Amino acid sequence: MAVNLIGPIILLIIIVASVLLAIDIVLAAAAIAIVLAIFVFMKKVKGRDALLMFILFFIFSLSYTFYLTPSIQIAKGQGTVLSSNWFEALNWIKNNTKECATIATYWDPGHFITGIAKRPVVFDGASQGATIYVQNDGKGQGLVTEKYSNGVVQIKLYDDVGHPDEIRRARIKDIAITLFTDNESQAVEILKDYVLPGCDEIYYIASADLIGKSHWWSYFATWDPVNKGKGSSMQLIQLQQARPMPGQNAVIYVYPTSQQDAFAIIESNGTLTPFLQQRNQFIKVSKLFYFDRNGEGIFAPQQDGQMPGLLWLDPSRQILIYMPPEVENSMFARMFFFHGQGLEHFEFINSWGGEVKLFKVKF
Repeated sequence: MAVNLIGPIILLIIIVASVLLAIDIVLAAAAIAIVLAIFVFMKKVKGRDALLMFILFFIFSLSYTFYLTPSIQIAKGQGTVLSSNWFEALNWIKNNTKECATIATYWDPGHFITGIAKRPVVFDGASQGATIYVQNDGKGQGLVTEKYSNGVVQIKLYDDVGHPDEIRRARIKDIAITLFTDNESQAVEILKDYVLPGCDEIYYIASADLIGKSHWWSYFATWDPVNKGKGSSMQLIQLQQARPMPGQNAVIYVYPTSQQDAFAIIESNGTLTPFLQQRNQFIKVSKLFYFDRNGEGIFAPQQDGQMPGLLWLDPSRQILIYMPPEVENSMFARMFFFHGQGLEHFEFINSWGGEVKLFKVKF
């Protein structure tokens, strides 16, 4: 005896279509079409086979609605993984550098660099724990940590058993140090070991994503087996409002860091003064870098500044970056925010959209 499935099929159409319509009209239309197609096919099927087919399709519909569809929506909301700035930069590298040139930066874009730019990297997402073996300098044996005044901790493992002429170092720590250190010579000495044999080129990428990752590269740069690391995070804050100050010929720009606190930049007669506003208290920040109306960069130290660190204000005044004292003079800050000004061994090559900045390391 045939099983009458008209009622359940109509109910299933309504349920699936209603859920999908709230998510995507195209998905809803596709679901209805599929259900109707199955229904037409099932008209030719009798008895238990029809019931079994209905049950299987119902299970598939639930799986699609509650598991696959949310996954699709999450993926659609992520945006482009590789921006046009990155794509242009990587193609420039492929067309304008030697094939043996090493590209140094943090691990995240490693696969993009090898896949698009066709250049070797220091490390990537699959080799975060990788090491480098270099010539023993004869200054120690076993595990040796060297601490520097800027907080950097360099760790060298002298293998005096199997390979007495070699030192082993962690690649992630090496790159973290080159980002965090304020000592250009120290960064250069580390990068020398990553130049491929028979080659004389190495390039360095300082990119915008490393602002948000500053806690991690500063953490690894200061890590040691006993004290672990001390991460220091840069903060990127967006402009909330710019308004005139009552009774004064001045404008205040507000960049909130929490519900109660904010950085405030007061502009009066062409001069900008930085503060941290905590409730009704204003604490002057020690340093500010901003661009005037003509696009000229101005470094403005505040003689009576009470809060240490540096505020960097972008030309549009929509974005404010706070750099704690530990990272304000870091190699990353000097490359990304100041285009390597004052550096002798890092030659600024190009900037793509202000997001990706490339330097050639000169030895």
